[in-house]
Amino acid sequence: MTLSASIRGREPAPGALRAMLVAGALAAVSPMARAQPSPTTQVNELKQLSIEQLTNVEVTSVTRGPQPLSEAAAAVAVVTSDQIARAGAMNVPEAIRYVPGLNVAQLTASQWAVSSRGFASVNSPDLLVLSDGRSIYTPLYSGVFWDVQDYLMQDIDRIEVVRGPGAALWGSNAVNGVINIISKSAQDTQGGWLEAGGGSEERALVAAQYGGQIDEQTGNQGGGPVYYRVFAKYQDDAPEDYPAGASSDQWDLGHVGFRTDWSPDSADAFTLQGDAYDGRIGEVSPAVNIIGLPGPRNPLVVGVGGGNVLAHWRHTMSDDSDYEVRFYYDYTHRNDPTFIDDLGTLDVDFLEHLPLGAGQRITWGLTGRTMDDINHGKGLFALNPPDARYNLASGFVQDEVSLAHAVRLTVGTKLEHNDFSGFEVQPSVRAAWDLSGSQTLWGAISRAVRVPTRIEQDEDIDATNPAGNPVAVLLGNRNFRAEQVLAFELGYRWRPLSDLSLDLAAFRNRYTGLASIEFGTPFLDVATGQTIYPLLTENMIDGHATGLETLALYSPVGWWRLSLNYSYMQMVLDALGEDLNRNRFFAGSTPRNQAGIQSYFDLPHDVEVYGGLRVLSAVETLPEIVNGTGDPGYQELDLNVIWRATSHLTVSLQGLSLLHANHVEFGGPDERSAIDRSVFGRLTWDL
Repeated sequence: MTLSASIRGREPAPGALRAMLVAGALAAVSPMARAQPSPTTQVNELKQLSIEQLTNVEVTSVTRGPQPLSEAAAAVAVVTSDQIARAGAMNVPEAIRYVPGLNVAQLTASQWAVSSRGFASVNSPDLLVLSDGRSIYTPLYSGVFWDVQDYLMQDIDRIEVVRGPGAALWGSNAVNGVINIISKSAQDTQGGWLEAGGGSEERALVAAQYGGQIDEQTGNQGGGPVYYRVFAKYQDDAPEDYPAGASSDQWDLGHVGFRTDWSPDSADAFTLQGDAYDGRIGEVSPAVNIIGLPGPRNPLVVGVGGGNVLAHWRHTMSDDSDYEVRFYYDYTHRNDPTFIDDLGTLDVDFLEHLPLGAGQRITWGLTGRTMDDINHGKGLFALNPPDARYNLASGFVQDEVSLAHAVRLTVGTKLEHNDFSGFEVQPSVRAAWDLSGSQTLWGAISRAVRVPTRIEQDEDIDATNPAGNPVAVLLGNRNFRAEQVLAFELGYRWRPLSDLSLDLAAFRNRYTGLASIEFGTPFLDVATGQTIYPLLTENMIDGHATGLETLALYSPVGWWRLSLNYSYMQMVLDALGEDLNRNRFFAGSTPRNQAGIQSYFDLPHDVEVYGGLRVLSAVETLPEIVNGTGDPGYQELDLNVIWRATSHLTVSLQGLSLLHANHVEFGGPDERSAIDRSVFGRLTWDL
């Protein structure tokens, strides 16, 4: 019997010469900047953080408390608001393309595959993504719907990216990394702001924002003013070069939101924020496709909508002790051509930092979460039961100790109970040794899990003609356990010069119990007289991955900064069963070699120039392609020129994917578009 079912995602030479020439062209621009900068340019130059400032920027995602990046015992990188603005990134995947250890690939006009240390997929199954502490990881299929993660990019303060397990603090699904998107305070976005732009692929972008304050004399009866901002945004994108006969992947999305911040006294800080969105997203191919069975007809359009509200209170007791409470409710609606899904998530999170004498601090926290998911298929896709509620309760404790000889030790674990896999323990041990004021050596051992999804436990999908006999049926498996990783990491940071820093990280991950679809025991359906061949998700793949990640920052002069990154990864996956959906091919779904160069210039007359060159080796194998082939490697160049015409008006012109008319980045031939070369111009006005 041959299985002919495909469910997208985890579930079921001349180019090199061209890249070298472009790299030389980027460097050749430097003589243009040798003129003495104007006073205004010198002011703008201060916006670009120095190498020392970049290596000591505060991060909170490693220990859930502030610490300099240079001291973190983890492979962590920060994308600052300045880097986002200079690159002209229009979404989060574009902003994090050059983080070492990440693979960011565009499938269609709105779909992205974002992964850390392997398992590249449109689902991002082993990557936990947070937005101001709010999880945007969906339990439906284990991943992130990147097409609706929309932001007013100028409101992002920074994006912290932790490669490697973060489950000891953040819980399940933080297997190979954590992305934490942190927005600016309303106090930092005061005044009016308008943006308008258009181009060959991003046809139209309009956005408006206003930030103000309510003073104590006008209504607030305690403490300082209440700062607020409100915004609205609309974006319309043209289709990419989608396959002949496929559906168009053009899309549009509208988005509104607000944020308020209030500090009634020096000890307390309150935040209330929320947003809502609505849009129509074109798909090249259905999210669910059963080969041999009729699927939805073109055009394939997904109706999306949703919103969230988040409240956060932090109370400071002393310089090294505080506690905070975070509450949020998140609702998402997705009207896909193959199903309708409504998910409501209610989450309460408590966190406290407590000192235990000199050189020691305890961090602990509790989380409670309820998820209500209503999913109804449209004839091809079905879950049984269609409506379900899942609860999660967890707690963690972490002990940070400063030892002799400048050694810092962090030991912690997450204890969690979820309705998918039951009780999970996810410990971590991290250590950092400050060899000198400019050198840090660190290492970590961690365990993390990816819990099962609704599809893996509740699916009820005909994989062959339901009127035939026998019938193959994809059935949920309540005995499917969580996937596990045991990760070993070693890293080294060194700033040999004030204008040069190096960051290296190596890892070895051991995976057990990864998902694959296997034949179950056939049985007779008495009601229909059919013989049913169940296809079940089982823990039947083991494997390991080894990798190296490097990042170098260099600023030869004050008006020029270079960022160079390189990542190497090799993965081996062993199928212990039939592996009917070919998940073993995830071993080659991430390019083995990735390299990138980013160049930032401050030129005279208030002009800033950004150039980004990326070179990726081939995607060797993909589960979506039956014969196990993948996608070719590619090289691409992006440029962005910004002119600060006045103190209020900024003009920019951006070119993306300039080396080719179009190119393929990721996905099976019937599920991807070729990404077109594009230009985009925009005006921004600060009122």
